[in-house]
Amino acid sequence: MQTIYLDVLLVQSLYVNYFLLRAAAKITHSRLRLLRCFLTAAGSSLFSLLILLPPLPILLQLVCKLLAAAVTVTMAFGIHRESWLRQFGCFFACNFLLAGLLLAVSSLSSHGFATWGNSYCYLDFSLLQLILFTALAYSLLHLCSLLRNRRRHTDDRFQVFLRLGEKTAALPGLADTGNNLTDMFSGIPVIICSKEMLSDVLDDRAVETLRGYRLVPCTTVTAQGLIPVFRPDEVCIRNLSTGKSRAVDVMIGISGSQESAIFHPNLME
Repeated sequence: MQTIYLDVLLVQSLYVNYFLLRAAAKITHSRLRLLRCFLTAAGSSLFSLLILLPPLPILLQLVCKLLAAAVTVTMAFGIHRESWLRQFGCFFACNFLLAGLLLAVSSLSSHGFATWGNSYCYLDFSLLQLILFTALAYSLLHLCSLLRNRRRHTDDRFQVFLRLGEKTAALPGLADTGNNLTDMFSGIPVIICSKEMLSDVLDDRAVETLRGYRLVPCTTVTAQGLIPVFRPDEVCIRNLSTGKSRAVDVMIGISGSQESAIFHPNLME
């Protein structure tokens, strides 16, 4: 019988849950602060203690797994109607894919490294192996993101709602597959706006004083250079053609003189 160390079980579960939440946040473009993600992962790790119970019926295991995912997603992102269902589905799918990947690797191994019980597993991994496995999973996620970022076109009309402190603005939006700009440190997509469009929310404040300010390399058809970006308090994109709205986790970049906030169509997927 495999010996299960309680402290190792909880730490492994915290580690895995943290990166699963990060993956769900990245795929759904949802904002998830570092501390909230860590605390949610820590709380969610307690569900892994179900592995210590006697074998439960398969249906009850599924119910427990769905309940654990629902609680975890609610703790991490809150409840926001359609976005919650998307976040829940993505988080559960990431769990399902991870479990399948573990089973596949374990079946190919000469000696099993995973002990399963009530849909939870205990990994007989070294820290280095766990880090390498995480790197592999994130590489697969990045590959999926590249495939999702294939060129697509839409003629829909959009509006971008932006809040910075107490100031808000409703900006015309343009979905452009040419805007693949992301923040190099966080990987968060950047919406490009002209300084004139942001005059109401900036209210004469220097961009350098805004939260998350940094310079990001940007290349266009005619030039390349650095553009300032900052982290707004809230951004929501509304499709005026369909009436569909979505809160997104993005940075705002200041560049050009265009009259529309330019974003990649994937933000509305």
